[in-house]
Amino acid sequence: MANNQQKNQMPTKTAIVIGGGIAGCSTAYALAKRGIAVILLEQHSELAQEASGNPIATLYPKLSIKPTAQSALALQGFAFTLNLLKQLPNHAAFFDACGQIQLAYNAREQLRQDALLAQQEYAFLQALDAKSASEITGIPLAIGGLFLPQAGWVKPKNLCQALVNLPNITKISHTQVLGFEKNDVYFRINYINKKLQAYNLKSDILILCNANAVQKFSLCTSVASTPVRGQVNFFAPTPASQPIKTIICSTHYLSPAVDGLHSIGATYAPDNLNPQLSEADTLENIQALKQISPAVFNSIQPYQEQGRVAWRSHTQDYMPLAGQLIDDKALRANPPRYNANPVDLPWLSGLYINAGHGSKGMITAPICGELIANLVANESLILDANLASKLNPSRFLLKALGLKQLANSLY
Repeated sequence: MANNQQKNQMPTKTAIVIGGGIAGCSTAYALAKRGIAVILLEQHSELAQEASGNPIATLYPKLSIKPTAQSALALQGFAFTLNLLKQLPNHAAFFDACGQIQLAYNAREQLRQDALLAQQEYAFLQALDAKSASEITGIPLAIGGLFLPQAGWVKPKNLCQALVNLPNITKISHTQVLGFEKNDVYFRINYINKKLQAYNLKSDILILCNANAVQKFSLCTSVASTPVRGQVNFFAPTPASQPIKTIICSTHYLSPAVDGLHSIGATYAPDNLNPQLSEADTLENIQALKQISPAVFNSIQPYQEQGRVAWRSHTQDYMPLAGQLIDDKALRANPPRYNANPVDLPWLSGLYINAGHGSKGMITAPICGELIANLVANESLILDANLASKLNPSRFLLKALGLKQLANSLY
C-alpha cells in the first residue's frame, strides 16, 4: 500500500542519515539504491562503533508460538536480511550461514519447541536429538533442540562498510549532530566536526538512526526508547571449543570461533550505564557457557576476562521505531478524532526515524530501512500496512492521546 501522506510530494533527491550503525547504513543503502544522494553522518572515526560494534552479530529470528507482530516482523526481517547479505559483493567475508541450534534446556523450553514444530509456518525448523545436535555443532552436547539451517553470524562493521560502498553515499565521520532546523524547503544540520572541516549540510529528507540519542532532538521528545546495557564476553579457541561449527543457544548464545575469538552473551540490564566490564555479567555469561558445554567451560578455566559493553535501544512494546514522525505539539494542540484520515495528521514532512531495535537490529533494521525508502519514494510498502503502522515512531504519542485505532491504521 502506498504512503498516503506523501502522495502529493515531488520525488526527493537528497537525504541526510544520522548514525553509522546497522540502522543508518542499511537505510542509506536503501535510499541510494533508488538514486537518492545520501550523506551519512557518524560521530565516531569509523562505522559501527556503538551497539553494532561487536566482533560478530548472530542472525536468527526469535520465534513465538502465538502469532504476534514481533514474530511476523522477525520472520520477514530475517528473510530480508538474508537476501540483502547475498546481494552484497564479497559477502562470504563477513557472513556465514553456519546454522543455529536452540537447545531444549528445560521442560518449558521443550514444550515451546514442540509447539513450534507443530506449526506449518515453521517448517524450516529441524528437531535434533542430542546425538544429531552434537554431530551438527561439532562438540558433544547432552541435549538436543531446534536447528535453523539458514541462521548464521555476521561481522557488523564489515557489513556496514559494504552497505555504504555506493557512489551516491558520502560518509562523514567525527561529526556530532547537535540539532537541526527545518524550513519550507530543507533541513539544516547543526554539528561539531572534530576534524575542523566545514560542510554545508542541508537536505529535504532527514533520517535519524542514532538509537537512544534520537530523543535529544526537540522534535523527537515523544519518541520513547530505553538504553539497555548488554555485555558480551570472548575467549580464544581451545581444543574443546575449536570444533564448534554453528551458533549454540540456551539462555545465551555461543558462537563458533571467528577471527580467533568465540563470543558468549549477551546480558540484559535496563538503565545500567556502567561502561566497564561487570564481574557479575561475566559470571552470568560464563555460567551460560557451562550450561551449554561443561567441557568448553572447563577448558577456559581460569577465565581471563575479555568482553565488550554496549547499549541497545529498546521500546516498551519491543518493536522498532521506523517511519515518518508526527508533530507532537501540533497533534496535542489539535487532537484528531479516533476515525480521522491519517493523511490529515500533522506529519513532519521529510523527517523519519529508524531506531529502537533492541537485540534484534541485524534482523529488523535493514527491513525498516527498506520501509523508510518505500515511504520516501512513495512506493508500495514492503510490510503489511497494519504491521508498518505498529512500527511508526509516533505510535506511543497517538496511544497516549487515546488514538489506538488510528495508531494501528496509519497506512
